[in-house]
Amino acid sequence: MNSFAMTDTQRLAFNAMKGDGVNSKEALNQTIRESVLELCGGVWNYYSFMDNKYKVFAIISELMPSAMHASLGAKFDAFAEFKDVAMGDKAYFDVQDNTIYPVLTVARGIGAIDRQRIVDKNFTVACADISIRLYDEWDRFMAGKIEISRLVMTAANAIENDIGKKISDAIYGSYSAVGTDYKTTGSFAASTMNTIIGHVKAANGVDSVQLWGTDTALANVTDASAFGYSNSAKDKANGVGYWGEFRGNSMFALPQAHVAQSTTFAVSDNQIIILPASEKIVKVVFEGDTFVDQTAGTNRADLQMDFTMIRRVGVAAITAQEGKYGFWKFA
Repeated sequence: MNSFAMTDTQRLAFNAMKGDGVNSKEALNQTIRESVLELCGGVWNYYSFMDNKYKVFAIISELMPSAMHASLGAKFDAFAEFKDVAMGDKAYFDVQDNTIYPVLTVARGIGAIDRQRIVDKNFTVACADISIRLYDEWDRFMAGKIEISRLVMTAANAIENDIGKKISDAIYGSYSAVGTDYKTTGSFAASTMNTIIGHVKAANGVDSVQLWGTDTALANVTDASAFGYSNSAKDKANGVGYWGEFRGNSMFALPQAHVAQSTTFAVSDNQIIILPASEKIVKVVFEGDTFVDQTAGTNRADLQMDFTMIRRVGVAAITAQEGKYGFWKFA
């Protein structure tokens, strides 16, 4: 997220969403509330809003990207890279070539040695608009009962949830493209997991990896038969729902969420991903500004006011056949 240069207002929103210090989502709500009220001349009603609504929308457009960056980064920063680009620009992501090249033995005095090129890769991520439209009753708006801050947070949370699901889908959708030595399907076996971890370490030139999955998925990873578990390790596992390490490799739980307006889990409970700590396999691009607009209730027979928010976003996962990362899919 280093590519995202924030204004002072955006930095406040970013810190509020992260929960740094005394900041919180309520602090962000208060920031928006005070900014909107100031723009409307200190009075919140229909007429003051209509006189200044595009200034209000500019505030929302400025705050939403930083709020979503902070919240998404807190959940997915370990394996997702975020970039913000201007409308129409392409964000290029580089993938470093970690191939182990053969060293040749030649007779003394021979200089005709085949060259082997280091081939780094780069790719772009296609973006598409995602949007949400919220509405409320005209009389509530006329009475000043609708808070723009609440609309912003409701929309930001919904868009964030959708992007989070896209990140999850990109990760788990890449299973078929991962090399066969780096994945398996079926019940857990410690020796097989150890082999996959070894391949991921060798492919990336690292000494350790991280195991990521929901707490339900991570609960399948056990190794008691080989090393046993101390009482303190058991106490820790009882506290979080899974063993914290597998043979020196740390385990981390992904946050679970519901698909919008359903009780279906958005993150797979039967898959674990094995990552080198340095590799961010998911690339997320935000293109252009957040678009905010409103339809006056007088344009509708039911006098309901619409607020529309649109964000252009793209999500993709690296699918290197040589095995940048590993997978375990439980039966």
